[in-house]
Amino acid sequence: MRLAELARRLERRCVFWWEPPDGIPNVGDYLARVVVAQLLRLADRDILDKRDRRRRLFAVGSVLHFARSGDAVWGAGINGKVTPAAHRFGTLDVRAVRGPLTRDFLLGRGIACPPVYGDPGLLAPLLFPAERLADERDAVEFLVVPHLNDAPDGYRGFGDRVLSPRQYPAAFIRRLLRARRVVSASLHGVVLAEAYGIPAVLLDSGGSEPRFKYDDYYRGTGRRHYPVAASIGAALDQPATPPPMAELAATAERLLRAFPWDLWDAAPAIVGADRPAPCDLPEPAPQA
Repeated sequence: MRLAELARRLERRCVFWWEPPDGIPNVGDYLARVVVAQLLRLADRDILDKRDRRRRLFAVGSVLHFARSGDAVWGAGINGKVTPAAHRFGTLDVRAVRGPLTRDFLLGRGIACPPVYGDPGLLAPLLFPAERLADERDAVEFLVVPHLNDAPDGYRGFGDRVLSPRQYPAAFIRRLLRARRVVSASLHGVVLAEAYGIPAVLLDSGGSEPRFKYDDYYRGTGRRHYPVAASIGAALDQPATPPPMAELAATAERLLRAFPWDLWDAAPAIVGADRPAPCDLPEPAPQA
């Protein structure tokens, strides 16, 4: 076994991220590894420095059905396609979850869960500054991000306006930054666009993806209503509404305060000790 593959396997004992069977990354899932690794570097720590490798950290994605008792959670969520019976954990160390729907699910199972919400993909501008990734090519009016499992036929005719989520984060974000607006069936197409201030419309064509994870994310950032369309054409007919940057920044700040530095015996590398603990933070107020 190559050393790189061995290191990757050891990392997955510390931090969970889902990998497609073909080995080509899905940007949203791979963010779990990247965001955690980048934050730890600010504290002079590596993923493999984790104090207890038997307890994995679940950070990004609809992946909690893979969790085991004792695992930690910071920003991950429930998958609306997975039955409750598939969630076999009895205890979890929860620091933050993607949104209030995931929190309600965990509370219903008797698991303590603070009202700290947010998808860690919102931290991308901190770790991948836009000015460092800007693409020198001209801006485009829009880009379309398919869902991981979408058939290519549904995107014929849009050519180079289609941005595949099957790539590493830096390459994905570099091209995303060219768009004046984003139409996305992928949750992290929406999350990353909004993180950089790009107007995004959720593409919900009535396929196999339930709305659970999308509702969870939007409600975690204070929104019960959000831009959604049943087709790309309908999405482009909508006004390009900027994302609520003040609430997104507050959400990102709450996530940073809740990061589990202690699992790596590290002092907080970004937020000060004088900041309130996550459990003391108020829940974001839903928008009308």
